[in-house]
Amino acid sequence: MFERIRGDRDASRVVVALRRRWWVIVLVAAVAGVGAYVLASRKPDMYTASAALLFQDSQLDQKLFGNQVISSTDPTREAATNQSLVDLPTVAQRVATELQIPGSRVKEEVTVGSDAQSNVLSVTATDPHPKFAARLANTYVAQFIEFRRQADQSQLAAAQQLVSTQLAKIPAVQQNSATAQNLQKTKTELQLLASLQTGNALPVQVARAPTSPSSPDPSKDAIIGVILGLLVGGGLVFLLERRDRRLKTMPEIEALYDVPIIGTVPESNSLRVRSAAGSPREQDAFRMMRAQLRYFDVDRDIKRVMVTSADSGEGKSLVSLNLARAAGGADNQRTLLIEADLRRPSLAGRLELNGMAGLSELLSQSRDLESGLRELVVTPDSAEDYRFSSGFDVLLAGATPPNPVELMNSQRMAELMELVGSIYDVVIIDTPPIGVVSDPIPLVHQVDGVLVIARLGRSRRDRAVALMKQLHGLNAHILGLVVNSFQSSAGGYSDYYGYAPREGTKANRPWRRPASRRPTRIK
Repeated sequence: MFERIRGDRDASRVVVALRRRWWVIVLVAAVAGVGAYVLASRKPDMYTASAALLFQDSQLDQKLFGNQVISSTDPTREAATNQSLVDLPTVAQRVATELQIPGSRVKEEVTVGSDAQSNVLSVTATDPHPKFAARLANTYVAQFIEFRRQADQSQLAAAQQLVSTQLAKIPAVQQNSATAQNLQKTKTELQLLASLQTGNALPVQVARAPTSPSSPDPSKDAIIGVILGLLVGGGLVFLLERRDRRLKTMPEIEALYDVPIIGTVPESNSLRVRSAAGSPREQDAFRMMRAQLRYFDVDRDIKRVMVTSADSGEGKSLVSLNLARAAGGADNQRTLLIEADLRRPSLAGRLELNGMAGLSELLSQSRDLESGLRELVVTPDSAEDYRFSSGFDVLLAGATPPNPVELMNSQRMAELMELVGSIYDVVIIDTPPIGVVSDPIPLVHQVDGVLVIARLGRSRRDRAVALMKQLHGLNAHILGLVVNSFQSSAGGYSDYYGYAPREGTKANRPWRRPASRRPTRIK
């Protein structure tokens, strides 16, 4: 049963690959067809003329000598032998000498073919000149017959010489003996047989000059080119699929991550903009995601949720932001979004809060955690910026510290997790990709669960496998998977170490903040 399921999945991947990259196959086929047509059109016209030989053993020697005629019992072998005889280099050289052309030209322009079920053999000549093509085929047939005749006559002449030698050895007084008479009769029969030799081959079709060229045929070559292009294009698609490690279908993601899917985020450009919460469909997606997390385990209170991914560009920050919006608008629950990506923060740029203090200052300074949190947290004004209800706060990452791993692994971070868990009903922690850097690892056991983000067309198979092995090795409480398919503008994490944060993209409207909750700027 499992083999059948695996086979169905492979067949589905093949169909999906062909549907996704059909243009590659069409492009290769079109290029091959057009190229074959153009190349064929540029070739010179070639004319083909054919002559035919009939191999027929008259067996005159057996008849003249009174022997029983025995027919061949292997026609296939006889036909192959005849074809090999006609195709001998000696015959081609005789034709070249007769027509005064190079022997290599004869070998290139003349082809010999036979039907295994008959004694008829065709000699086909192809040349740019129609009359010469017919002359070449007829000359080839004539030279072969002459070659065979001379070979047979040479054998008979040797037999005659042997008989003559034996007659010369008989004394004159015994010339009338029976032995002498038999030898004389044999000599006469050999002379008669030599004069009747035809080489056991007769011309049954004379080649005539063709009136139309046999090649090239651009249309035929174009069809063959298209067929070959389809095959090559299909092979190229499969090669690209094998080299492409990105996950492109839901079955692939489900098979590799092997965790419950909490929700899916539809592809939309509106989610890229800070001041837009998306269409009703997108809002429902995040509300459903929040409900899934809330009732994930009735025996366990899920308050602190760590959001991470295997690689960058999978949309974890935007999913975290919209998930916090949805949680903040549900039953007036107090929600906090913590940007724990200290190496490459993005929320400040998206919300036009560059230069504001945040988590790194709270962890690195010696101020009281509760008072510092109250001073640094930001509460958005829902009436101006969001379609969701208000009720969630944001703690930005702040300045990029030189030691993000030490800060995340510090005692103050653990105390902060306990503090926010006692103040807020829901805490969403946006962390860097745990599959790339080790900063989020200390948080795995300080939260109530880990939410993994994957993106169709971006997440890679090897990174996904490595991430799940890492989380299982850490005994992380994996809540589930969010499948994201929108295009992210986030950069890569290849230069994570020593990275200097860049300015974020400006939003459509400024974020209005209550005066009592205005964040502290970094000095």
